Amino acid sequence: MKHLNATAAVLLSGLLLPNLAFAQSHSAENPLVSLCEPLMSMDDDNFDDDGDEEDLTETRRYDLENAERLETPQQIMNALFEEKWNFSTNEPIKRYELCGGEETYVLLWSRLLRDTDDGSLETDAEGYMSFRKDGSFEYVFAARPYQGTWELDGTEMVLTADWLNNGEPYRTAVERIETPVETVSGNGETNIFTEEMYRLGAFRFYRLPTTVRGQERRCSCDSIAN
Repeated sequence: MKHLNATAAVLLSGLLLPNLAFAQSHSAENPLVSLCEPLMSMDDDNFDDDGDEEDLTETRRYDLENAERLETPQQIMNALFEEKWNFSTNEPIKRYELCGGEETYVLLWSRLLRDTDDGSLETDAEGYMSFRKDGSFEYVFAARPYQGTWELDGTEMVLTADWLNNGEPYRTAVERIETPVETVSGNGETNIFTEEMYRLGAFRFYRLPTTVRGQERRCSCDSIAN
């Protein structure tokens, strides 16, 4: 999924927030997780390898990143939830971000990070994540679905699952973050770009608009023809 780095700003264009005021990021407490995968927490971090043979290294400067907390339930809904609805009446609110005639849903490509012994962060898992109107959420890692429930308490999300945080509720803010990424090619050429993502505690994710719940899907041929 390295190809998402270059398009992160485009994916985020549907969620422009007013009065952006970034503060120096602080590391949230990461919960214990129990995912059925023997490769988790290995030091060689296999999950950053997408199979490319290009000799390119990436270093994410988590120590220099900035974070902005989402301050209203509506902003959180726009960023996180698979679909939109009126909190008071429960009536659906349709999105049309991708196609004029097809409703847009949201799918999250999420990384689960962990603290290392030297104080840095490493990716433990990557996969699709979705937050549903019925109060459930799902994280798919290594083709296995891990499910739980969510609750919005003010502007904090509370996640509860038997595989997360020893089964205890995991409470965290929802933030938009900007992380400097330093790249070095095989010939020594260096470059720096800013990766824009969202953060939900130990989870960091790209917001992916889609026309099908739970899948990456753009517009249908009929919609494009119209």
